[in-house]
Amino acid sequence: MKSSLSRPRLIVAAMAAVALPALAACNSSSSTQAATATTGAAASSAAASSATVPSSTAASPAASSPAPATAGGLTPPGTHLAIGQTATLGWVPAETDLKPGAHKGLMIQVTIKSIQKGSIADFANVQLDAKQKKDTPYYVKVHFTALGSVAPPSDSDPAITLDGIDDRGQTQSSLIFLGTFQRCDDASAPKPFTKGKSYDTCLTYLVPGGGSIQKMQWANGPSNGTDVSAYFDKPVVWS
Repeated sequence: MKSSLSRPRLIVAAMAAVALPALAACNSSSSTQAATATTGAAASSAAASSATVPSSTAASPAASSPAPATAGGLTPPGTHLAIGQTATLGWVPAETDLKPGAHKGLMIQVTIKSIQKGSIADFANVQLDAKQKKDTPYYVKVHFTALGSVAPPSDSDPAITLDGIDDRGQTQSSLIFLGTFQRCDDASAPKPFTKGKSYDTCLTYLVPGGGSIQKMQWANGPSNGTDVSAYFDKPVVWS
């Protein structure tokens, strides 16, 4: 059985007065957030404090080391990493994963640099409903590096493969902004994303019910063509 591992993300206009509909769901465990943006994106960087949840989890010098690798050079399925550690992964873009047959994956390095709690004031110029105004923003900074010579499909981005996991163990979906959300810029992968190319991006989450993003996970990887990837059942986790 095959399964696409790209999570749904809601596209919201950061610099316009309309919101576009959510992308089709590919991962039923993901939740979606709804928001309509007005002119101008909020740039406030105020962070709310919490008695039980740290406002920021960032890389420490000791954590900025590569993870152990298998004989094939990949970080093994089920590996748990600290924030700041780098995993070497075989990324199978959604367009490729939907095709029949075995998939080797494109070798990339992924580093979760920080998980930071924000403030709803960051969305001062984004029209939210009453329920969403009670949600808690979280920002995740990520660094990607391509290791192979084969470019992914033109519209593919490894960032959509990452899942945010909240304090209840539920998958949360990030937002895509049309325009620039200055508080957390969702950058695109360079074209072509091949060996020697790297980029930094930031993923924005609105977590309901006073929850928090506790960890990030990568559940995508090589498969033999007859079953899902081993990473689907045993994702690589940063916390």
